[in-house]
Amino acid sequence: MPGPRVGAARRTHRPGPPRQLLSGLFGLTTALLVVTAAACSPGGTTQPAEPGGQPAGSASQPAGGQPGDESPPPVDACTLLTADEVTPIIGAHDGGGPGDGLGESVCVWENPDTYHSVTVSIGSPGTAASGELPAESAYGETEPGPDGIRFAPGGFAEFIVDDRACEVQVVAPDDDRDVTVELIGLIRSRM
Repeated sequence: MPGPRVGAARRTHRPGPPRQLLSGLFGLTTALLVVTAAACSPGGTTQPAEPGGQPAGSASQPAGGQPGDESPPPVDACTLLTADEVTPIIGAHDGGGPGDGLGESVCVWENPDTYHSVTVSIGSPGTAASGELPAESAYGETEPGPDGIRFAPGGFAEFIVDDRACEVQVVAPDDDRDVTVELIGLIRSRM
């Protein structure tokens, strides 16, 4: 019996799933991604835009989006203070942007060189439904301030706007509570 020829190519079996199975898995994966993306999109449905960029029908619905919903419109904390109001406190800063934390809206202005910052957190409606701050602060012992403001360690000041529990944190070289009270006055006047 002759042996294999020298230099002859040998057939090798490649382990793995057949091409038909891979094609089917690719199709299934694509379909699952499309379904997941649709399920995770805000609002669930998309309506054509009216002139001005608002979804169709949005002008006739209250801010909450449901007919008969009387909830106030969402607050954008980044619109409550201007760069000119923050700069004297912390110096040059990033212009402010959404931040992490509790509340319906949080905005942080930070000086990237010194890490001094001003943070505004606006609570959701009903977080101070009784017209008072919660009995205990999340920040420990507090000291009363003017106009219902409560000062807490770490540069925090807690206050109420309508039925919302809100807070401001000022991290700056001068722990000047008068500056914090002034910021809170500006925020209250703009909500």
